[in-house]
Amino acid sequence: MSEANKRLAGKVAIVTGAGQGIGEAIAIAYAREGAKVIITGRTLSKLEEVVGKIKEFGGEAVALEALAGKREHAAKTVDEAISRWGRVDTLVNNAHTFTDYLLLSDPKMEENILVDMHSAFLGSLQLMQLCYPHMCTQGGGSIINMGSSYGIRCEPGFLAYASSKESIRALTKTAAKEWGKQGIRVNTILPSALTPKSIWYLEQSGSYDSELAKVAMGRFGTSDDIAPTAIFLASDDSAFVTGQTMGVDGGATML
Repeated sequence: MSEANKRLAGKVAIVTGAGQGIGEAIAIAYAREGAKVIITGRTLSKLEEVVGKIKEFGGEAVALEALAGKREHAAKTVDEAISRWGRVDTLVNNAHTFTDYLLLSDPKMEENILVDMHSAFLGSLQLMQLCYPHMCTQGGGSIINMGSSYGIRCEPGFLAYASSKESIRALTKTAAKEWGKQGIRVNTILPSALTPKSIWYLEQSGSYDSELAKVAMGRFGTSDDIAPTAIFLASDDSAFVTGQTMGVDGGATML
């Protein structure tokens, strides 16, 4: 495919939590479609491996060690995009913390909620705020936040995680309404894929069969199943799509 025919040619994207799983798949897919990509996460060595994969096929990517919820790390990330490439077209807020199973009555619940909210909600909000003036100046952009079907299903033992992910949907819809006239589109993906963390949870909880039974398509997704929707939302094909929640989970959640 020629550079001109790539769907994200000329665009600059930031993808958080991109050292593995869904974030890695989205970053690689964006680079294949012509975007220049900044990837962030907790472990620099993992990020550098992803950058290596991107450079193997001629893509452009930069790895930055950055933690979700630390404003100075968010500022460093956005500054890197602007100083290198002069713009930021797409922000994918994929980084989050998944706290373990904990019942509502547990005294540690408050602590877990604060941990999840700091990582998922504040991390997303900070990057959105920092990208906003640049997207306004360039005439628009696309922000993709990651929610979860757990926020809708409210499974026992996952209040902290579900609450943080539902707050993401509220953030998405509010930003879509406030920033739409600036050409900034904001949408939420509810992904479901066999990432390292989800595989660990299914094995530890013994819930593989019961979780699989909830999926209309009869199989668990992979990270590569999520990336095409992220490409669509970053591309001009979704120019009139904003404030939406898109379930990419094989029909486990139907809105």
